[in-house]
Amino acid sequence: MLGASIPNDRWVEIGVAVVVLVALELFLERTRYGLIIRAGVENRAMVTALGIDVRRAFTLVFAIGGTCAALAGVLANVYFGTVDPTRGTSLLIFAFIVVVIGGLGSLRGTAVSAVVVGLVQQYANYYASSGLGDLSVVLLLGLVLLIRPRGLSGALAT
Repeated sequence: MLGASIPNDRWVEIGVAVVVLVALELFLERTRYGLIIRAGVENRAMVTALGIDVRRAFTLVFAIGGTCAALAGVLANVYFGTVDPTRGTSLLIFAFIVVVIGGLGSLRGTAVSAVVVGLVQQYANYYASSGLGDLSVVLLLGLVLLIRPRGLSGALAT
């Protein structure tokens, strides 16, 4: 890929990320629980008034989130070579930036934003200076918020 030598474990991590993204998209778009979750996010009171137990659906959301977090921990161990309870705190600000740039509530926008943020950070670190990647990501966040305050794919406020 452009002359870069990418280790095999990175391909495994990319593959797992793509599989999880596709599975989440299919779950939210094509299952009854996905419909209940999407409707419950939009108007919980209305869904509850229809006699649907939104709490059960949201409990499923937390279970899926916990499973994805555990999988992320395993993949982080592969990437970093160690398990550390404070490992995620250094990456938390970037997760926030990715979600804001992608647009709150947009799974696809967040996935695209994660790739863009990662590439901007790595290219800036490689071609400019080692510490310039973090600054370039923050500048990208500012630029996106100036142009599109709701993010790249964020839902319109109603």
